[in-house]
Amino acid sequence: MKRSLLLFLFLILAVAERGSCAESKPVWMWVSANEYYMTMPTGQDLDISGDGTESVKPWGLGMRAVGHETFSKTAGLQFQSVKVESPTTGKNTFYMLELLAGMQYTSPKVPGRPLRFTVSGLGEFGLSDTTLYAAPMITAGILYTTDESALTPTGFTFDIFYRLTDIDLDNVGGGRAGTLKSAVGVKVGYVFEGFWTTKEKAKD
Repeated sequence: MKRSLLLFLFLILAVAERGSCAESKPVWMWVSANEYYMTMPTGQDLDISGDGTESVKPWGLGMRAVGHETFSKTAGLQFQSVKVESPTTGKNTFYMLELLAGMQYTSPKVPGRPLRFTVSGLGEFGLSDTTLYAAPMITAGILYTTDESALTPTGFTFDIFYRLTDIDLDNVGGGRAGTLKSAVGVKVGYVFEGFWTTKEKAKD
């Protein structure tokens, strides 16, 4: 899993470098917009050690910073709650706190067309109980722009995401270890206009 994650992050950096070389500008700047979102409780499989497979429906809340360029860095925090009902362990809930970081592509803004498309590649670095884990994730979605005059993307978002690898956890309830299988999920949110700009480097 670590090898596939390193390869995934390398591909993200390669795309980012290609995007930055394609646009020659005298000043590089990143304008932050903030997305607040909720991950919907879609079904996922959880393999519990010694207790078979249970279906769980994690839900969560997150905040993510995105830029205004076609290719932009993105990073954020996400919190998920997972409720487990097992004949052996009973009813339990475990939590997942995650840092997301990667790159996002947003289709160019076209006057009079509020709908824009987004694709992102993210590394998911998390903590659940005493377990540290990492997993690559890809997302695809739409942004419905509510303010065309805003420099940063602003509006409603709808995304489908796919976690590419399983997550091994030391405690999913009742002292049992478990594996949260790779899965598809859905999130909805809103991106608010950025309020600060950073000019980081200038070319001579």
